[in-house]
Amino acid sequence: MKRLLCLMLAVLFLGGCSSKADEGGIFFVYPKKDYIYSVSEGSVAREKRDVTDRELGYLLRLYLLGPQDEELEAIYPSGVRLENLEQTGDTLSIQLSALSNQLSDISFSFAGACLAQTCFSLCEADSVIISSGDRQITVKRGALLFQDDSSPLETSATETESN
Repeated sequence: MKRLLCLMLAVLFLGGCSSKADEGGIFFVYPKKDYIYSVSEGSVAREKRDVTDRELGYLLRLYLLGPQDEELEAIYPSGVRLENLEQTGDTLSIQLSALSNQLSDISFSFAGACLAQTCFSLCEADSVIISSGDRQITVKRGALLFQDDSSPLETSATETESN
């Protein structure tokens, strides 16, 4: 019985590994272009990119160019550049060119969250610090919530109708 269980676990484990290898590519996180707040699908989506160069600096420069999918939008303005990238321990520090007034504070935070989520899928960092001019945001792995499914809107509407 133990051998059968070990064999089943090995098959499941190896199957999971091969499907990841078959996927290839990497994923960038971008905001949805026409996000509807009453839909519980979330405000961002992942875009798969097939790349051969896995160097983090290259991937972040590619990310800053924006999405290829027309249903997603680039949250960083065109012309923003990656000026410095440094990983110390489990912290990744990203210095972008100064955005001055091109992004509001909330847009800067949202853009930082999308970029950090992308970084978490690309490297082993537990926190990402994104700086631009005098702005800075620190995002910790697991601290992001792009979709709130705690209370679906459909349930609230149904409960209101029944009362």
